[in-house]
Amino acid sequence: MASIGHKLETKGVIMTLLSLVLISTGCEEQIDPPAVNPSEGKTVAVTLDLGIADEEDGAGATASPTSKAGSCNRSAFEIASVADMRTKAAGNIPDKLYNLDIIQYVSGGSVKSNTLSEQTIGAALGTTTTVKLTPDTGSKLLLVARGASADFGSLTGKTLSAVQDLKVKAETSKIKGISTDATGNDLANMPYYLYLENVNITSDGKIQSPAGKDVRLLLKRLAVKVQLDWSFSKDMTDNGYILKEVKLCQVPAHYRLVPQTEKTDKWGNVYPTSVAEFVDVYRLTGTNIENGTTRTQTVWIPANARGISSYSNSPYYRNKTNANPAATYAEFVVDNSEKKERLYYRVYLGGNETDDFNLLENTNYHWTVNINKADYANDPRIQLLDQTPVISTNQQTTSNCFMMLPGTNICFNPYKHEAGTDGWNTYLTSGGAIASGKTITSVKVLWQTKDAGTSGDLVMGYVASNDNHKNLVNYENLDNPSTALVHVKVPVTNGGNAVIAAYSGSTVVWSWHLWISNYVPVRINSYSEYEEAQAKTKNGTVHKYRSALFNEGQKYANCVMMDRDLGAVAGGYPAIYKGENYTVRDNVETQGFLYQGARKDPFFISADGTTNEVDVIYDGDGVTLGVTNTNPAEVSNKYEYSIQHPLHFIYGEGGIGSNPNSWDNSGKKTIDDPCPTGWRVPLFDGTGGSSNFSGSIFDGFQTGGSISGSGNDAEYIISGTNEFNYSSYFLTDELIDKAPGTSPDKNPKGGRLFYLGENKLIEKTIHNTVWFPVSAERVYTTAQLNAPLYAHIWFANNASGNFMFGSGMKPHAMRVIRYTIGYGWPVRCIQQ
Repeated sequence: MASIGHKLETKGVIMTLLSLVLISTGCEEQIDPPAVNPSEGKTVAVTLDLGIADEEDGAGATASPTSKAGSCNRSAFEIASVADMRTKAAGNIPDKLYNLDIIQYVSGGSVKSNTLSEQTIGAALGTTTTVKLTPDTGSKLLLVARGASADFGSLTGKTLSAVQDLKVKAETSKIKGISTDATGNDLANMPYYLYLENVNITSDGKIQSPAGKDVRLLLKRLAVKVQLDWSFSKDMTDNGYILKEVKLCQVPAHYRLVPQTEKTDKWGNVYPTSVAEFVDVYRLTGTNIENGTTRTQTVWIPANARGISSYSNSPYYRNKTNANPAATYAEFVVDNSEKKERLYYRVYLGGNETDDFNLLENTNYHWTVNINKADYANDPRIQLLDQTPVISTNQQTTSNCFMMLPGTNICFNPYKHEAGTDGWNTYLTSGGAIASGKTITSVKVLWQTKDAGTSGDLVMGYVASNDNHKNLVNYENLDNPSTALVHVKVPVTNGGNAVIAAYSGSTVVWSWHLWISNYVPVRINSYSEYEEAQAKTKNGTVHKYRSALFNEGQKYANCVMMDRDLGAVAGGYPAIYKGENYTVRDNVETQGFLYQGARKDPFFISADGTTNEVDVIYDGDGVTLGVTNTNPAEVSNKYEYSIQHPLHFIYGEGGIGSNPNSWDNSGKKTIDDPCPTGWRVPLFDGTGGSSNFSGSIFDGFQTGGSISGSGNDAEYIISGTNEFNYSSYFLTDELIDKAPGTSPDKNPKGGRLFYLGENKLIEKTIHNTVWFPVSAERVYTTAQLNAPLYAHIWFANNASGNFMFGSGMKPHAMRVIRYTIGYGWPVRCIQQ
């Protein structure tokens, strides 16, 4: 792993953005950097020598280096990176630096000098201007020419972290309207920037590197330019193949002035982070991709630096197995109706070397693709879509959620339900016969996630067509409730979630959640089997909480809890197995999906743990989908409506709360419960009324008495290890990223970690601790994501009251709810 990071640095890939642009100005000798400390109110006049950096060529110095990133013979799939760099002589620089902001961040991190805000100066080589800066050692200097009609607002007074948070949607940005051949004034709306991470401002008005060299400041173009040319051979056409679609996929959705980088073990430092939003820039069909001729498409896109892969050591191995899951790629969809074949030719873009998956700012990338043959058996860059209708003999008991291992298939009876009367789904059937208007006529993929957060592969894959999903979800005997079967197949991926829906004509009559994961929780039959079940559970564990209800001879003695929220990719506190350097994505993977009380269908969470609405679900063709917000005043029968519209969040006062059905019927699981077979939403069995958890499964996580009031905050003690302790039961809130005294309300790594035993001195493991991540909630009044404040957990009972640990310590707090309103909160399942 270390060699990858070293190779990345030697290539100058990631550090292109963060390093200093040094050009000698005649001062050849080495100068020791002066020891200067910032002085409040003291500034010095500094003459800046400004210019525009030359555009970089993604192909390097050689033209069409087919022996590196491409392939040089008449293979099925020829790819070449073309060298066609333009120089300043071509006039490819703006006529001026428009709306120029220059900000100095002194070594302490504060904004010390903010000069030349929104000024416009010449951009020609040798342009100089004088500004006032603060003498300092180790300053950061940010120069941004935001453009004549700026997408980004003024940077005046903004901290560096605030600038990093700024983003502009590429689809609606001014950059998109700039011609990719623009020069001079036509580039007026293009942002140019330079971020110097470590410079000294001397008392005599010079900017120097730490080594003491004077510097000239060359600003770089923010956008990446990508040109893609393609041809489709006559041989392919003669053999019945057509080029159906050309896509540019997995491109960051936003421009940022200063990237949010992420340290990875495998790829080194990458940006944007793995929880950023990625989109398809174009999906071309029809005359835009006419067969038999060469076509071209050139676009501006945000940078996507995805690192170096040592495993990609030849053109054939520059494929999805060896690429960073978030790397940008072009995909060519080829059909042959006679042979019933669909082929996906994938081209990962990036640098000229086969191991380079970076698309960097101020760089032009030009790739040519020639599709010659349908030799998918011998070329790992070409994937054949299996359009054969899936048939499975692996029949499962029907519930609203199926836990599926990647690369497996199942079948089930859609009219059955483990919690229904005599095993029937009582919404779809009556006395074992299909209810009026509920005959299922088809089953399709409603939505699915990707397998690497906001990027990666679709967890179910592509459907054969919009009208034919049978390669993923097939069915038989739908008019016979006794013999009806739905067959489901999922490919080998890193896992995720999906929902498939049953239709009667065009109306959804039921839907099922597919929880695709390598987590296999083991249930128990007796109290003595607990530790054995923990050991045998694959890729996670199961838990008994400290409540007396889990003790031998008590109500839940023969039951365990899952170690994660429903739909979560991972369980346990990430710092246990990742260390203190765990990422936001590591934490988000422990967050499950959100459920409105009494509804069976999941709603997606925030992709980055905050209030950002990022597209994370896709249809069967990989097109992004979103949540539809529905006002309950417009719905006469909320229960019926909620079943027919699984992606409609019913908001407003009361939300879905007036639904007469629930997740509990006199202590029994109902057909609306969202948990898998053999599991259910936990009941509130306690005696504490509406003020505490006494007698419930959570009563071991408190010291007794009322815990909803802020007076209990005094019982938190800061120890030498910077952990908050709640008497002898509560271990730590583990909110690492925020400094003492600052608000952690937007910290996406928040949550609560509890010990399950008495001994807090032993090593923390997934078996002796339980982690409740803080996730964003969907608010019942608006359906929008709300800032993560609590680690919510639903109870099933239809009763009033909600209970909270450390209410004054939000978002460190944990809140357990018995539903009364239509919030979207997580669920954690208990064994039936």
